Amino acid sequence: MTTKKGAWLDAWHVNPSANRDYDLIDGIRGIAILLVLFNHSIYINPKETHSVILWISAMSSVGGQGVNIFFVLSGFLISWPFWKRKVKGAHRIVPPGYGWRRFFKIYPPLALSVLFFTPIYVAYFHEPSLVLTAFQWFSGLSLIIPPDGKLNPVMWSLLVETQFYIFLPILFLVLKRMPIKTCLYVVFLFLFSVGQLSHWIFYQHGWPNTFYPTVNYHFPTLLDAFSFGVLLAGLESYWNGLPKSWGRLGDAGAVLLITTLLGEATLNFLHIDHGYFQGCLLDLLVRISSVLLLCYIAQPENPRARLLCMPWLRWFGIISYEWYLFHQPLLIWSRSLIGSAEANFVRYAMIVGAPILIGLVISALVYRYFSLPILKFGRDKHTNRPDSTSNQVIA
Repeated sequence: MTTKKGAWLDAWHVNPSANRDYDLIDGIRGIAILLVLFNHSIYINPKETHSVILWISAMSSVGGQGVNIFFVLSGFLISWPFWKRKVKGAHRIVPPGYGWRRFFKIYPPLALSVLFFTPIYVAYFHEPSLVLTAFQWFSGLSLIIPPDGKLNPVMWSLLVETQFYIFLPILFLVLKRMPIKTCLYVVFLFLFSVGQLSHWIFYQHGWPNTFYPTVNYHFPTLLDAFSFGVLLAGLESYWNGLPKSWGRLGDAGAVLLITTLLGEATLNFLHIDHGYFQGCLLDLLVRISSVLLLCYIAQPENPRARLLCMPWLRWFGIISYEWYLFHQPLLIWSRSLIGSAEANFVRYAMIVGAPILIGLVISALVYRYFSLPILKFGRDKHTNRPDSTSNQVIA
């Protein structure tokens, strides 16, 4: 689906081995990473009173919702091949090479970022114990033992993603013999209800999810974040494509997302504490709006859907994982090294803009010359194997 205008992106893109290639999904990723960057980049003097600056700060505070968009996309993309095999009645419900594809996508850039940042963090905080934290991330022990949140705290979302990657095939194996139509609703309701209920139980018992001082996201408290994407992938597979009319739901998703973000920003601007349940509702609205945006896949020629296919936005989406891993420490160190902007706009622009640009360059280089070759190797080696059982129907 790549247009001539964006043909240069072919050199940056790995065509999915098991999923259909939707250009607009790269664009939605681009929106998600820009929201996260906006959230982490903008800062103000605590004594600031100018309403415009306070509003910009309030707007930036909702950028963390970009992570919820990433979760919905993961739910859709990761579950899609499972649903396809379920629909076909494949004997092997887990796609061949599933674990290796996840490994080659997630682990190498993560390991590289940990290797790159650990010596700097140790020197910055004067805490040699962060070497042990790095070992937790290298070895996978961070899934079991909560790691120190000082070492690039954005990595918390990788723990949540990995929990989902591990649990999803188990769920499909357990429900292997369940009819597809029933399975659609059972999988969605299970992921949604278990995530919501467990999150509330942990919160009530004083065990909230945290990313500082330790990264501690209790399983299965965020499974619901993936549930809507999983449901849409199931419907798309069951119907062998979404009805074209569903493309209009993408417009509703765009309106709902903008409205929700503005509403949350307004609450923050007015210093209204939206509490636990209101916070859960805002998260839920963002996830619903994200899955509605995904409905543009039913009508990719929709003019609004084509906006998501703009080459520059897709490029941001393609390198979004690496940019996510490398951006925040650079922003933190920039503020620490340069100091206060002292109401100087140029100085402020340098404090914020320089690390963003440096992070973008580093991320692009890491993706192009490190992650991409590994992804291609992993896809060639572990995906293109014959699946002799793929046509066997479950009894």
